[in-house]
This record gives sequence, structure tokens and C-alpha cells, in this order.
Amino acid sequence: MIKNLTLLTGLTVLSSSVYAAESDLQAQIDALNAKIEKMEKIDSYQNKQISKVNQQSANDNIKWDIDYRAAYDYLNYKYRDDAKTATGADDTANAGKTYTNSALLTSRLWLGMAASPFEGLTFHGQLAVYGYWGAENTNEVSDKSWRGSSRPHDWTVRFREGNFVYKFGNDWAVPMTASVGRRPSSMGFLANHRDGDAKPNSPLAHITNMEADAAMVMFDFSKTLLPGSFLKVVYGRAHDPVAVGSTTPYIDPENVATDDAAVDFLVLPISIYNNGQSNLMAQYAMILNSKGTNIKGATPIKKAGAGTTYMGALSYQLDGLNEEIDFLDASTLFASVAATMTDPNSGYEMLGSTKRETGYSFWAGFLFPDMMTDGGRFGLEYNWGSKYWTPMTWAEDTILGSKIATRGSAYEGYWNIPIEGKNLSAQLRYTYIDYDYRANTTCYWDDPADKNLDSAQDLRLYVRYQY
Repeated sequence: MIKNLTLLTGLTVLSSSVYAAESDLQAQIDALNAKIEKMEKIDSYQNKQISKVNQQSANDNIKWDIDYRAAYDYLNYKYRDDAKTATGADDTANAGKTYTNSALLTSRLWLGMAASPFEGLTFHGQLAVYGYWGAENTNEVSDKSWRGSSRPHDWTVRFREGNFVYKFGNDWAVPMTASVGRRPSSMGFLANHRDGDAKPNSPLAHITNMEADAAMVMFDFSKTLLPGSFLKVVYGRAHDPVAVGSTTPYIDPENVATDDAAVDFLVLPISIYNNGQSNLMAQYAMILNSKGTNIKGATPIKKAGAGTTYMGALSYQLDGLNEEIDFLDASTLFASVAATMTDPNSGYEMLGSTKRETGYSFWAGFLFPDMMTDGGRFGLEYNWGSKYWTPMTWAEDTILGSKIATRGSAYEGYWNIPIEGKNLSAQLRYTYIDYDYRANTTCYWDDPADKNLDSAQDLRLYVRYQY
């Protein structure tokens, strides 16, 4: 009996000790779990703070990009035997002559910048230097703002782009985008191929190629209408004759001798359909106070605000002609038709006429793989323009002038050659222009019937670095 009692007592004591030990262990485990939970909260907070710092670091700065191009051009111009210096002038001393530059060397540098404090709001900017080798730093009178960095001058740094883009209403049926500032409305749709750019800028190059100061609102209809469809409404100013050095600065002068006026424009680029392979676009444009000739007095006044110009274009591009054939699948075909109409005010002439005159143009191109390099392509293009064809392509798509604005025929072939991926490339290009009427180098004060050049040609080789 005593033995059993002793055994029972021992078991009770042992059980109590084990229970006490388990309680202490559980308390330690609970304390450890509490510490782990606290550490996890601290770690989560730190991760959030690090994410905020990284996001702020990524957004609170300007990201730069570089586009540098060095080019060689061989230029040749041939004047007609009956060439005229200008409308109403005697035959020029250049009649029947030929001029050649066997080695024009140029360098172009674009320094691009972008900043986005948060998704939906972005700033874009670009500084440009475009000069010919041996040039002096002089300001040309003809250095207009709409082509200042698009043709070679001196080594002055110019303001090519500066605008913000604000996207909003992403959950709306028609999302919108607003933008205000200076934009390089050059190398637009279809012209990007001949410049070796995979992505075009906004406008249709067939009627627009100029650096512009404007405000834009875009309506995205891709959710409600056709894939890739949108409408942009762009309003800007190409010229303002305000007097700076005067008692009343920045007031439009009422100068009867020049009859000058501010030149504003309205442009409506429209994407009708774009599924990634087929891309159909259209554009309407109107230029107010287009420059023409005042014929009210005994002496005509050129470069006067003479009337309104209307323009329209329809452009189509097809990427991949046949998926079953690699050569055709990597090829691109495009075609575009366009028209311009001048409407002079009473007492004024535009393109040598007091009436409405309409010009027409056709543009076609075919790009195909070179079968020698990885991604290299050959391109062939043809342009034709009628007597009164006058688009706003004053940024000059070739160093000869605007081949898109040719009144006559322009033939072009080029080879885009990738050397090191997208970073280093080259191009060999030949352009020949056969003029039927006056070269399209002025606005609307010269008569196309007063012919000057017979032909022009340019052989170009460039090397381009992008990063």
C-alpha cells in the first residue's frame, strides 16, 4: 500500500514538472512568435519605404537619350534654260547652269529628355544641333522656327521639342490626352521609313513636316469604334510678326508696307483603323493668313497675309504582305493621296492666282528585307505632285528641299543597314527630283508656272548612333 502511494506521488510530481516545463516552453514560443510578427511588420514597413524611395528616385529626374548622325551628301542642281529668279523677275543669271557640291558633311545631335512624376503625366523635351562642317555661328534671316533644327545651319543649340502629355479618363469609353508645347511634327507617318525610324511621329508626312508650337487634345476611340482609332485636334501658330523692340513690345504691328499677319493652323490627324498590320490614317489641315501677294497697290507686296489654305490626305500602310513567305512577311507597302487648295482673299494672289487653285499628289513606297543583314531593308519610293501642289513640309525632308512637295516626279531608293542592333545603324540613299513646275521652296507668293530648277539629285551616306 505504501509503495503504491509513493509511486502515485512520484507520478504526480513528475506530471506537474512536465506540465510546468511545457508551459514555460509555450510561453517562450509565444514570445518568439510575437517578436517574429513585430519584425515582419517592421520589414513590411521598410519594404514600403524602400519602394517609395525607388519610385521617387526613378521619377524625380530627367531621363536622357542621344541621337547622333554624321552624314555625307553629294548634291547636284540643274537650272532650266528659261529659269526665273522669282515671279515677275527677268530670267535669272543661273539659267541653263549646273551646280554641284561633291562633299557636304554634316553632323546632327538630338538630346532628348523625358520625365514622369506619375503614370499619365509625362514631359518630353529635345535640344538639337544640326550644322555642316566648317560652318560659322551666324544667324540666318531665313532661319525660321518651323525648320530651325531640321536643316543644317551653324552649331547653335536650338529648342526642338518641349511639351507635356497628360492622359486621363482611362476608364471612360473615350479616354483623352492633352498636350501643350513645341513639338517636332516632322518625320511623320510614312516618312519614318526613309529616315530609318521604326515608329513615326504624329502627323501625316504627306501634308505636314514642320516644327510647330501648338496645343493638342486626343480622343481615343479604340474602345468604342475601330481598333487603333483616334482623333487629334491640334491648333497652333507658325508665325507671329509682333514687334519686340518698340515702345509697345509684342503687339502686332499695322504695317501697310509688309501687310504681315499671324499665321495660325488647325490640324486634325485621324487614325481610322490600325490592327498592327493594316494602318489607315487621314488628316485635314487649315492654315489661316497664308503668305501670298498683296496686289491692291501699284507695287505688289510679297509675303503678305493673303488667304486660307486647306489640305487633306489619306494614307495606308500594310506590314507583312504574306505570312507564309518570309520575304513578303517582312515587307511593307504603303500608298497615300493628298490635295491642297489655296483660297486668296480679295485683292490678293496665292500661287500667282486670284482664284481658288487645287493641287494633287500621290506617294507610294515598298520596303523589303535585304537578305544580307539582320533587319536591314531596301526601300523604293515615288512621289508626284501637280502644278498647285503646296503642302506644309517646310522642314525639308531632304537636304535638297522637300521631295514630298515636288511639283513633278521624285524617285528615291535607300538601304537601311543595322550595324549593332538599334544603337548603331547606317543608310545609303539616292534621291532624284524631276521638276515640271517651280521648285516648292516658298509659301504661296511665287507662281508655279515661273519655273526655275529642271532637276536635283542627292546621294547620301550616313552613320547614326542612338541610345
